[in-house]
Amino acid sequence: MTMMLERFEYLADRLRALSDGRRLVYIPNPGNYGDGLIRYATKQFLADFGFEHHELNIGYTRARYQLAPWLVKGNACFLYGGGGAWSEHYGFARDYCRFIDRFTDRLMVLPSTYALDGLPKRAVMFRRDEAQSVDFAPNSEFCHDMALYAACRKKGGGRVWPAPTQGTGMFLRTDRESRLSAEAVPGGNVDLSLEGDHMSNGDDFLSRIAAYETVVTDRLHVAIGACIVGRKVRLITGNYFKIRAIYDASLAPHFGDQVSLVEEPMSVNDLASQTLSRAS
Repeated sequence: MTMMLERFEYLADRLRALSDGRRLVYIPNPGNYGDGLIRYATKQFLADFGFEHHELNIGYTRARYQLAPWLVKGNACFLYGGGGAWSEHYGFARDYCRFIDRFTDRLMVLPSTYALDGLPKRAVMFRRDEAQSVDFAPNSEFCHDMALYAACRKKGGGRVWPAPTQGTGMFLRTDRESRLSAEAVPGGNVDLSLEGDHMSNGDDFLSRIAAYETVVTDRLHVAIGACIVGRKVRLITGNYFKIRAIYDASLAPHFGDQVSLVEEPMSVNDLASQTLSRAS
């Protein structure tokens, strides 16, 4: 975990230089329960590295109206939360950050997956993979997904999670990033990420995952949550490059004993049957 922590230490150094004594405004990326886990770990990161900040929850509406007072003052540094809202599925992160970028060059975007053109020109941008995000954001720097900070933080210690009480949990996505039809999702599936949002309690999210010995998922932050609580993961790719790219950059090198990436062409039904039979 030392090498992973070094990436976050470098990120903290870059943020400290960019903010340079200005008021830090942290904007969590609006989204689901997985985005809540990103926020959970980002808040730990900011506390551990001594960043006092104002948190601005802009949500999905009236974002520019909420940002305007801070931009007019001209004495703030903006920190936009990491996530996946930089693709054809969800492009609002790009739009919000381009708006901020019009007023100030004091903007940092935390590690994200980039799959859109037209990114902000002056922002300090971090990516969470070494694959296609580099093509879309060639001036970005690499750091691990912010949720992984919760797995390697050195201050405050790690929480000890109780032993699992159930065998295998099926946590497959049912939204527009799924590569499965609704009919292909196995019975008993729970799309946990839809049960909360970016402001939900990260400990509750982790507790749900920790109840299982093994999780099967195509939700990145369910997989990362399982890494944090020490559970096994069978990770399935989604319908664009995000999952495999982050697996290669962060999960395989640092959590290879916990996470296995499902190779095609095994179907999800086959995977479910195989995993459940192993657990029985």
